[in-house]
Amino acid sequence: MKVLAKYHSCLDITQTAPNNYDLTAVSTIGSNTQWEKVSGQIFASSTYFDLAGLAIDEKTIFPSGITCQRGTSPLLNGGAPGDNFIMLDVISSIPIDLANDVLNWFNVGPGFPGSTLNFEHVLYMRGQRWTVDVDTNATFPLKADEWQAGSMMPSASDRLYSYRVVLINTGNASTRILTPSGRHVMQVEAIEEPTFEYLMRLKRSYDLQQTPDVD
Repeated sequence: MKVLAKYHSCLDITQTAPNNYDLTAVSTIGSNTQWEKVSGQIFASSTYFDLAGLAIDEKTIFPSGITCQRGTSPLLNGGAPGDNFIMLDVISSIPIDLANDVLNWFNVGPGFPGSTLNFEHVLYMRGQRWTVDVDTNATFPLKADEWQAGSMMPSASDRLYSYRVVLINTGNASTRILTPSGRHVMQVEAIEEPTFEYLMRLKRSYDLQQTPDVD
């Protein structure tokens, strides 16, 4: 058994115009690492699990558990009741075109019908919606909803891709938003399969890399 982990830093953004946020110029220590702005309201952090060492040994990765750990709490400045943001954590078997694919995730969910990904692509997905209410002094949003999905499919690929994406609600009053830091953790078994099964899995991994293969 092996435990693999990838870190996503805190996102620190400032509202510079109505419905437009930018990475805070003088951000908190350790924040905004690997984050990029996808649109005025969407930000994404991306990295990957390097499995090349296991692939050299012709072993297949079988996930036995995947989770997302949270390092801190979200904070808002100048928030008002109703302000909210959605955060998605995704581990996929193929790389994502952030500019074209991410908005679709918030409409139908990554790996669901109508998405640019299918069930097999998405090993793990967790969504959370954080919102401000009248009892939190417009500073500490509450987690209002959470949902999870994922295939936990085995993979013979050299990489698995780790994403954290944040969508800020249109019309938010918050002048500054800091999202929690997080860590994607996978417990996996590296298993040497029979040659024929391994070759077929390699072919399937290659096919998934080449086409969207949407259900």
